[in-house]
Amino acid sequence: MNPARIDRALAILGYLAEHQEGSTLKRLSEDLGLPMSSAHDLLQTLVGLDVVKMLGPRTYGLGPRAVVLALSIVDSVDLRHVSQPYLAELCEEINENTYLAVRSGAGVVYADRHEAGQTLSVVMKLGGQRPLHGSSVGKLMAAHNPELEQRVLQAARLEQFTPRTLVDRGELRKEFSAIRTRGYSVSDGESVEGILGVATPIVDAAGTVNAAVHVSAPRGRLSADRLPFVVAAMSNAAARISRQLGAAEDSVPSRDIDEVRVFEEQRRGPE
Repeated sequence: MNPARIDRALAILGYLAEHQEGSTLKRLSEDLGLPMSSAHDLLQTLVGLDVVKMLGPRTYGLGPRAVVLALSIVDSVDLRHVSQPYLAELCEEINENTYLAVRSGAGVVYADRHEAGQTLSVVMKLGGQRPLHGSSVGKLMAAHNPELEQRVLQAARLEQFTPRTLVDRGELRKEFSAIRTRGYSVSDGESVEGILGVATPIVDAAGTVNAAVHVSAPRGRLSADRLPFVVAAMSNAAARISRQLGAAEDSVPSRDIDEVRVFEEQRRGPE
């Protein structure tokens, strides 16, 4: 196959991975700078392979084979296998659904989930793409990867998911810096109103952050009193996974309850 055609196909898949809601042919071709005819031919080929699917009239999204491939890639580096016992232990300790989130190109997806016994819980779809500016895992990944941070700060448009979503570039720049200082990320109603999400970084042997431990729950269950306990437990789980991946001790931000309590007082500000 023509290498240029393969490159265009990968660009389309990467684009659809960043637009979980799907995209029209016109918008995709314009954003990628592809001729409409070429984009249409490639999309039809990818649909035939179940890598892309039709989400509606002339609207395309990632297909089931793309998600399976993404999870297979995660398995190939054994990250899910390494993290599973720690995520399961964390799930039992905090009694909340716990997730493994991983970087996928220019985005972040959920690769594994452990469900708690809560009557009311937040269930995230595996393989689901998360926004870099409007979710705890997205902000965490952007804060620790300069190219993703610049992608957010230089984006032509940032979607306002809720009134709390950060779309001001100056505020986002401050937020990314604060995340690096705290060692964890919080999304308080920024993606879904009433839902608070937390992410703690998993560091690999090269010192990079391409994965995270994630928890989301109704805001009332992650109160100011309980949140430091949850974040400290998540930080400990992420640090233990990082050490299994060969991360250097001093490269892994691990926070105890008292440290998190101080950071949370600073993050929330005067109440």
